[in-house]
Amino acid sequence: MPRYTVHVRGEWLAVPCQDAQLTVGWLGREAVRRYIKNKPDNGGFASVDNVSFLVRRCKGLGLLDHEDPLEVALEDNEFVEVVIEGDAMSSDFIPSQPEGVYLYSKYREPEKYIALDGDSLTTEDLVNLGKGHYKIKLTPTAEKKVQNSREVIESIVKEKLVSFSLCITQFFL
Repeated sequence: MPRYTVHVRGEWLAVPCQDAQLTVGWLGREAVRRYIKNKPDNGGFASVDNVSFLVRRCKGLGLLDHEDPLEVALEDNEFVEVVIEGDAMSSDFIPSQPEGVYLYSKYREPEKYIALDGDSLTTEDLVNLGKGHYKIKLTPTAEKKVQNSREVIESIVKEKLVSFSLCITQFFL
């Protein structure tokens, strides 16, 4: 089943399509319907029927004809933009570069480091790592623990020990 990722007013929506014979216009209406459904204020619209829009490819910004079948106009998993009449495109939205689609136009390399020591990582630290707020570095103690663990595993392999409990006991010493 083809699916498309559609950008509507700052939101990215995944829109599966059961039938590739459906049109670009259907895709735009379905994306707007999903946008309205998921916004607390319905995105400011009474219904999808009240919304006039254009649909364009993100890569190259090509304007698409509402009547074209999806299977002819788009590739599976393609990114498209629904531009609602009267809206201005967000200044920080960069739909594509010639070599591909880039969703994260404002990415900056984090300047702060978080030291992993093997003992003190909190849930909050983990969330902030996932958000890209920190770079990671190991403390000398953690590096030593990794090296010791490696040596234990190498000795088990070398000696062809089969005792799993021995491995676990030595690993955590």
